[in-house]
Amino acid sequence: TNGRGAFSDSLAEYALTVMLHFNKQIKRIEANRREKVWDKFQMSTLRNKTVGFIGFGHIAQVTAKLCKEGFGMKVLALRRNPKKDDSVLADHVYSINDRENMLAKCDYVVCVLPGTSETTNFVSDVEFKAMPKHSIFISMGRGTCVDESALDSALSDKEIAGAALDVFQTEPLPTSSPLWKHENLLITAHNADLTEDYYDLGWKVWRKNFDRFCSE
Repeated sequence: TNGRGAFSDSLAEYALTVMLHFNKQIKRIEANRREKVWDKFQMSTLRNKTVGFIGFGHIAQVTAKLCKEGFGMKVLALRRNPKKDDSVLADHVYSINDRENMLAKCDYVVCVLPGTSETTNFVSDVEFKAMPKHSIFISMGRGTCVDESALDSALSDKEIAGAALDVFQTEPLPTSSPLWKHENLLITAHNADLTEDYYDLGWKVWRKNFDRFCSE
């Protein structure tokens, strides 16, 4: 069995937290408080911004629903099979071969791919270069899907404006990783889904899958 659907709500909240963190310039707000600066800067909204999902399974769809219905965002999706009938939340669905075209249109990119041989380092130099310089990249699927060296370069060269990672190639993330040095990178310890009811949620999904298996 797998845990499909067990932690989608918490991961969706994580993605929106990241978007709001960068959109509302929380680091700037914190710095202003520390330095006692009255900085009446313009605050942007998420409405009419575009979020693109790399992978569009349950986690992505729950996140897309929040983005679209809660914040008025435009939703794009990248899928192996663009014609799947569960893509109704997406304003447009792109094929894997058309990913650069989708990424170029995104203010936020959320990677929720599963970890397979086909998705290893799926997001690498070409993908980061395709994203607008103001875009934010969020990874909360599997760490193997992101080329961390390419991300390090993208942040250093300001090819993207920022990123947030909850999953990594190696966990815990080694202290020697160059990712730690980036001020515009949010790092969490694969705990975006570690909620108070983590085990209860996992058990409920396991039991549901088990009951379905026994009835077949």
